[in-house]
Amino acid sequence: MKPWKLLTRLAVVVFLVLVIVAIFGPNLADFAKGLLGNVGKPFSNTVSFPSSNIQAHLVHAPDQTSASAPSPSHLQIAVLGLKPATTYYLTIDEGSCGGPTLLLVGSLTTDDTGTALKDFSLNLSDPAGLASRKLWLNFHRDSFNGTSSACSPIDTSLLR
Repeated sequence: MKPWKLLTRLAVVVFLVLVIVAIFGPNLADFAKGLLGNVGKPFSNTVSFPSSNIQAHLVHAPDQTSASAPSPSHLQIAVLGLKPATTYYLTIDEGSCGGPTLLLVGSLTTDDTGTALKDFSLNLSDPAGLASRKLWLNFHRDSFNGTSSACSPIDTSLLR
């Protein structure tokens, strides 16, 4: 093969690699960080989706007009990047993902892009008492006792 043909092919390959890195660079970096960050850790502690984004907030605002009126709490969830068109069964765990289950929340189904928004109305007996605890939202497959597929801490700063 002639040297100029080899140099041309090499230049094309380098150009394509640069284009791929420019387009997918941030996603590739997150993916690599997720993979490399889990090196040496047991598999059971690394169950999550490196590119998923889960936000979970527990909200409780007592009824200002009547202190005796029941006011439900809400678990507001925004999910991005989970497995598309999949139903998950959600639990609230205490202390860590897979810790003692405090509450069976319900099911959530992602759309064709792996995204979901949902507001669950909950009857919590002591919302203010939960504000100081470390709570996790656990996404199970197949049932509430199924395999954990993803997990996220729950923001309890809006509990009053």
